[in-house]
Amino acid sequence: MENNLSLSIELHAFGSKSSLDKRIQTMPHVAFTVNDLNHALKENEIMPKYTPFKDYTCAMILVNNQPIELIETTLTEREIWGNGIFKDSILYPNSSKTK
Repeated sequence: MENNLSLSIELHAFGSKSSLDKRIQTMPHVAFTVNDLNHALKENEIMPKYTPFKDYTCAMILVNNQPIELIETTLTEREIWGNGIFKDSILYPNSSKTK
């Protein structure tokens, strides 16, 4: 989603049968890139580590009861958000590119 702050904002939609933790489905969260995801996952993990597309692995933890997404990637922001990296990913299996 575009905004005046030049920040990438991702909006999620969850189906009624989503198996993700309810806190992920109902609470907004911030995301941080980390150098070593395994090392960073020492907090209470609420979304196990997974790779939704090539060269991008993430997980979620709780910090002060707030979901925080941790991401390990070699991709640039432009590669993630601007060049349709989501094509044929598990997040958007039938899309040709992000909007």
